[in-house]
Amino acid sequence: MSRMFVLSEHSGEWQRACRLVNYLLREGAEVRWASEPFQAATAEGKTLDMERGAYLIADLKQVSRAMLEAAQARYGIQAQAVDSLRGFVGLLLQPLRIALYGGGGAPFNHARIFVELGFHIEFISPQEVRAGMLDEYDLFGVPGGGGLAMIGQLTPLGEDGCRRIKDWVQRGGMYIGSCAGSFDAAIVAESFLEVCPQQRQMQLVNALIWNRGDTEWIGLESPGVGVIKSLNLQPDHPVMFGLPERFDITHYNGPLFDTDTTVLPDASAAIGLAAVAGARDDFTPSERFLSFSQPCQLDATLLGRAAKEGRFNIISGYNGLGRVVLFGSHPEFGYNLAMDNWGAPARMLANAAYWQSAQLGAGHPPRVKRERAMAQSHPPGSGLSRIAEACGAIGDAVEALHDLATNDATWLDESHAMSVFGMSGREVWQRGLGDFADLTGRMHVALEGANNLLKRADALLSDDGSDADRPRQVLSDMLSALEEAVHHQTPAEWRQDFGYEGVLQMLERAESMLRRAKDNSDSAFDASDNPYAYFESSPYQLAVGSYLAANGVALNSWQLLQAHLLRIEEQIFAIDAAALD
Repeated sequence: MSRMFVLSEHSGEWQRACRLVNYLLREGAEVRWASEPFQAATAEGKTLDMERGAYLIADLKQVSRAMLEAAQARYGIQAQAVDSLRGFVGLLLQPLRIALYGGGGAPFNHARIFVELGFHIEFISPQEVRAGMLDEYDLFGVPGGGGLAMIGQLTPLGEDGCRRIKDWVQRGGMYIGSCAGSFDAAIVAESFLEVCPQQRQMQLVNALIWNRGDTEWIGLESPGVGVIKSLNLQPDHPVMFGLPERFDITHYNGPLFDTDTTVLPDASAAIGLAAVAGARDDFTPSERFLSFSQPCQLDATLLGRAAKEGRFNIISGYNGLGRVVLFGSHPEFGYNLAMDNWGAPARMLANAAYWQSAQLGAGHPPRVKRERAMAQSHPPGSGLSRIAEACGAIGDAVEALHDLATNDATWLDESHAMSVFGMSGREVWQRGLGDFADLTGRMHVALEGANNLLKRADALLSDDGSDADRPRQVLSDMLSALEEAVHHQTPAEWRQDFGYEGVLQMLERAESMLRRAKDNSDSAFDASDNPYAYFESSPYQLAVGSYLAANGVALNSWQLLQAHLLRIEEQIFAIDAAALD
């Protein structure tokens, strides 16, 4: 068998290519990532023109023909055997470990995407950051914020946690931020530092928050919520490999950047990777959050000004030995209202991970994080039945909201229920409640798949001598980690602002929010210029008004469950494929 293959990353295949490459890396293959276009020739003399971001599988090492064929069938993509190369320049990839910040905000979209693409992720708390546990990881992702936005993420870190993050980056780690997570690492307004001084210890990149202002978010003025148009300014930068000249991406209140500063001596100059170029119809400028029916020209809005000035929504830079990538927009969000239908922008997350992996001296194979003090059901997997019960309770709570006579509900008037994605509050209400049925269906499918996976895993772990088998030990740890994720309870004493919670904990939170929405349905709310003024009391905000509402929290419970099931499925496949040799 030829020992050299190329794998293209054309737009329709990049996810499949990523999955196959990550499987091969875990199995010890030598894979290089092309940083320049090159040509490859097959044994038949055919010349293949390969783009930046294509893969060269230079040596399969322990990967047999049977394993490769099984993987290609699983991921639905074929690697092309080649005899020679011309002009290849690329980076040697390594398996890496990704930590996602769980101390505030919404890390579950990132988790699901990385796992679906074959990367290994774990969640890390602010307490673990302060204890130095970032040293066990290669990439640190900080998501969009919770109800308290940036303050909610930074407060539990304190000055010590913020300094530890900066020290870790300067020693070679990569920091990726989305929305609030990118604000946390940029140069911010003094008004924000007055209420959150520890942020100064975590400034990682020479970039100013361009849309800084004293609003309800303190230090940030929102451009709006929905899908915007972006211009790829650096197609030859690793983070932007394979992205078209113009692409759409979801923006959710987050920062935009000005790179005209050099105030941080340990940081390089920052570069803009992408700039705001406009907006689609499914975007609501912040100026129309509470005035949906009023006419508004995009040029007259903050986002319109950002597009006219070419302000950056994605930037990158170096700090010490480390790398920083900040997304003011959300590559992890989809274009739909639930934002779970991720697509092309997520490629930038994979690209950033590969860029970082090429910096590693040696690969870091999966080592499953365990929460040994966490309660578990017995026998393993039996706790999944409680998920179905919790989904049933949510269904009952949603049905009660469907039965409301909302035509007279003032909290659904456009002056109270904020518009997002170019839809009125009433339309968001109807669509958001409708999304619960789809989510319940997906949860039941996941639970059925889980039962089959657990049976197969039990059979593998029952094989003679399996306890000493490293792949089977990883599988055993993954099963325990699934149990821990189902039952995890973030202590209320930490007063965490959303962030990482267990599957059942999130389902219980979602049900509670829906019940509160029903209880408050007859309430009247005074008009306010703040679209989130009644974040914890308006039925609209409690049920569907944002990704932090009950529908978003319930969706995150599915995404967390799905991420664990996917990596168990992947580990079972790896064990089965190795047995084919």
